[in-house]
Amino acid sequence: MTLAALALLAAAPAGAQTAPTRRGPLPSRDEWLLAQPLLTLPAAAPDPLERRQVEARLDGDWGSDFGWVGGLGGSTGDLRYIVDGEHRSAALTVRRGFGGGLTLGIRVPVLWRGPGIMDGMIDGWHRTFGFPDGGRSYFPDNRFRVDGRDTSRRPIAWAGRAGTGLGNVEMEAYEVLSGLEEAGGWRTAASLRASLPTASAPFAGAGGGLGAQLLAAHPLGARADVYAGLGATVFTRREVEGLDYRRTRPQAFLALEARLTRGWSAIVQLDAAARLVTNLDSYPGGTLYLRVGSKFGLHHGWTLEGAITEGIINQVAATDFGLIGAVARRF
Repeated sequence: MTLAALALLAAAPAGAQTAPTRRGPLPSRDEWLLAQPLLTLPAAAPDPLERRQVEARLDGDWGSDFGWVGGLGGSTGDLRYIVDGEHRSAALTVRRGFGGGLTLGIRVPVLWRGPGIMDGMIDGWHRTFGFPDGGRSYFPDNRFRVDGRDTSRRPIAWAGRAGTGLGNVEMEAYEVLSGLEEAGGWRTAASLRASLPTASAPFAGAGGGLGAQLLAAHPLGARADVYAGLGATVFTRREVEGLDYRRTRPQAFLALEARLTRGWSAIVQLDAAARLVTNLDSYPGGTLYLRVGSKFGLHHGWTLEGAITEGIINQVAATDFGLIGAVARRF
C-alpha cells in the first residue's frame, strides 16, 4: 500500500498546470456492530463551504462484522466473546457555509444490523487466496450473534436485536482556525459534534454524545494533499444493551488524496480509535482501519464517492470488510 501511495504522488505533475480543487478524505464512520449506534468522528478536511453555499450528501455503508476470541463456548466457559453479523447504514447530511470559515450541518442516519449475506463471499475470498479467516469457518454463515463473558468470566446477556431504525441525529459545526486565505500552506480547523438521543428501536438505547476534533491539511505539490485529525467522543451512557463502553474514546485519522485528473481523486486513509468495550473478556485495546477509495467530480457540483474498508489491527473488534458509497452536490 505504501508503494501505491508513492505511485499516486509520482503521478502528480510538478505544478505546471492549475491544481484542481481538493475533495478531502473519506468521511466514513466506525460502523462495527458494537459501535454502530454511537457517535464516531469521521475524517474531514478543514475546508469551509463558502458563504450561503449548501452541500447535500447521501452516503451508505455495508460491512461484515466478525470477531471471535476464545473457544466455542459450552459448559467449559472457554468462549471470551463472539460478534457475528452485518451492518448497513444510510445517512443524509446537509451543510451550509456562513462565511468567515464557519460551516454548520445536520446529519440524519438510518441504521440496520442483522445476519446479512456477505459471509459466503468473504469465505470464498479467504479460501482462494489462502488468507486466514479468523475462525469464520467454525460457525454457520449469515447468522446474527453477540455473546461473551465479562472479565470475571461470567456470561453477559447482550440485549441488542436485529432490525432497522433511525440513528441519532447529529449537529455539526466547523470553524477554520488558521490558513483560511493560504492555499499553499497549512490550514487547520476545529469541529464540534452533538449526537442527540433521537434513535428508534432497535438502536434507541444508545443515548447521546459529544465530539470534538482538530483538523489539518497541507498540499503536497500541485495535485496532492495530506490530511490529519485528532479528537475524542464522550458518551452520555456507559452501559448500552448489557455492555459497558469506554465513556471517552480518542480517535484519529491520516489520509492522502492524489488528484490524478481534474475529475478524479484517489484516497488512501487510516482511521484509528481507542478501546470501545470495557467489560468483555479479552476485548482489545484499539482498532485501525485502512480505507482505499476514489472521489469523482462531475458537472454542476456533483461528486461520486466509492471505497472499501478493512480492519488491519485487532480485526476481532473491527469490521472485517466493508463497502462505502456516496453522492453529494454543492449548490
